[in-house]
Formats: sequence, C-alpha cells, structure tokens
Amino acid sequence: MFTLSRRRLFPLLSAAALPAAGAGPNDFTFALIGDRTGSARPQIYSRVFREVLLADPAFAVTIGDAIEGVDDAKAPAQWAEMEALWGTAPFPIRHTPGNHDIWNDASAAAFARHAGHPPQYAWVHQNTLFVILDNSRTEGLAPAQLAFLEQSLQAHAGCHPKMVFLHKPFWIPQVAVGSGEFALHQMAKKHGVTHVFSGHGHQFVHLETGGIHYTEIGSSGGNIDRGLSRGEGFRQGWCYHYFLIRVAGGQVRVTVRELPPPYGLGRAFRLEEWNAGGPQFDPGDPALAARPRL
Repeated sequence: MFTLSRRRLFPLLSAAALPAAGAGPNDFTFALIGDRTGSARPQIYSRVFREVLLADPAFAVTIGDAIEGVDDAKAPAQWAEMEALWGTAPFPIRHTPGNHDIWNDASAAAFARHAGHPPQYAWVHQNTLFVILDNSRTEGLAPAQLAFLEQSLQAHAGCHPKMVFLHKPFWIPQVAVGSGEFALHQMAKKHGVTHVFSGHGHQFVHLETGGIHYTEIGSSGGNIDRGLSRGEGFRQGWCYHYFLIRVAGGQVRVTVRELPPPYGLGRAFRLEEWNAGGPQFDPGDPALAARPRL
C-alpha cells in the first residue's frame, strides 16, 4: 500500500498552486506504462513493472486502465491489488484515469483516493511541466479539461519541455491526415507542448504534426487480440511494451522497450524510428543478426 510519506511527494495541487520550476536544468528519466486491463493478460503487467523497477526512474506515469473496473462492488479489491504492487516502488507514480478506472462519480472519487491526486493533475519536475487530463467518460476533452490545460500551460510558460497525458487518443483521425484543427493541438502548439501521450487502444502509434509528437502507448498487459486476430503483429504496433523517457535540458528521448521472450523479442527503439508507416528499421530481433568479433 502507499504510505503517507510517498503520497506527500505528490501533493494535491491545482494548476495555480504548482511549485515554481526548478533552477537547475532537466536531467532525469521517467517511465510511462501502458494499459494493464481490457481483459488483462496474466503476468504481463507485473513483468513490465519489474523492468521499470530495475530501470530506477525518477518516477513513473501510468496511462490508464489500471483496473478492470466498471463494477462498484469489485473495484475496491482491484485497487488494493494494484496498490500492493505499486507500493513496492521506491519512486512516486502518477496516474492517468482510463475508462476502466472511472465510469461514474463514485469511481472518480475512488480514483483520486487510490491515485493520490485528482483525475486532472499537473506538476513540475525540475524544469519540465507534466499535465494529466481526464477523458475517461468522454471521447474528446470536455471544456473544463481544456480550461485546466490552458491554466496549467499559462502558469508555467517558462517550463520546457511540456508534456500532456490523456487516456483516449481521440486525436488520431486528425493527426493522421496532418490536421491541427482541434483545440488540444492549437493549445499545445501555442504553449510549446512537445509530446502528447495516450493509451486505450493497446496498439503502439506514433504520429507527428506541427512539431508535436502524438503517441499512443500500446499494451502493458491489456490484450492485443484485436490485432493478432487479423494476422497483424509488431509491424502494426501490437506488442507488449513500456517507455523509458529521458529528459536532458530541453531534449526528450523516448525509448520504446518491448518485453523479452516469451512475451516479445525484447526489441528497443527510439520513438522517431516509427511513423505512420510503422517501423523505419528492421523489426527482426537485432541480437540474432549481430556478428560480434571474437
């Protein structure tokens, strides 16, 4: 279970009450973990979490759907199971709400209790701004969520880089055709947001428009049967993985790390090596092609 001291590392803050950006330059790594549920596959999430623990990041962010949820009677036990796992981490964890985590007002209150922060939340680490938005019960972003984002970005205009997290990737149709004609993109571009991260679909997707990286992190435990049943696989973004994200100065370097056998081939690549056409590299196991000199 979370201890009070760990929760205090992440005080409950409104955007207006965020601490000032740190004086020093950015120099840290954090982990981003994808959906666990939507018919969770046994052992996948616990393996991802173990790898994250070994990476020893400054903190981790989950992209939503931590519990199967959508059942008021079963949710308390499911949250308790997750808290027992998350409580083993020596670093703080922030949580993006997904549609399996929040489905009514009571579950929204439960999410805040178990996550240790509200469903919409912003914080500054060193000189980087992070904003979590809640579209667990909407496809896009409600006006209140856009207002929270605007307030957070305005209050910390001097932070760089800036990143936004929301569960449902409603942006895919527009960004896929290079359109920036939606409020989130216009606000992100105006205020210098570099990355928007989502989950929900269990499929890895990376697109870029207007200098902003839009990424759907795929599954960290939720089933990927939708893709596999069509004969698709890694080339189409169907694999179990997580992200390690390095922030150095104003630079953000996202490494996608696939689980090793038997859950995957252990492939790792930079975000920029994948675009709308899929992987821009040989997706075979690079270790099998290596010919080290003896």
